[in-house]
Amino acid sequence: MRSDIINDVLSVEDRAQQIIRDAEHTARDAISDAQSAANELIRSSMKEERERLRAQLEQAETEARTEVEEYEESLNISSNLSKDTLEAIAHSIVEQVCKTDFDTFLENK
Repeated sequence: MRSDIINDVLSVEDRAQQIIRDAEHTARDAISDAQSAANELIRSSMKEERERLRAQLEQAETEARTEVEEYEESLNISSNLSKDTLEAIAHSIVEQVCKTDFDTFLENK
């Protein structure tokens, strides 16, 4: 009779050990699956962020290129002015400077 009780106890202990091993295996699998899912989520998020930032960079480069072209074009306009136009502009500047009363300006300071 005692051997039956001992066998039952050992049998229960074996089943308990098997349940524990199965639970550990299941837990490891669940953790591994969760890590894999998290890694994939991080990779896809990083890829999306990289693509978004790349698009922003391309847009900024395009805008900068456009601004530089517009600026260069504005510089070319001044170089395309005729000699008479440039002389008229210079003459206007000289007239304005000559009209300035520097003595009055200095006294007001």
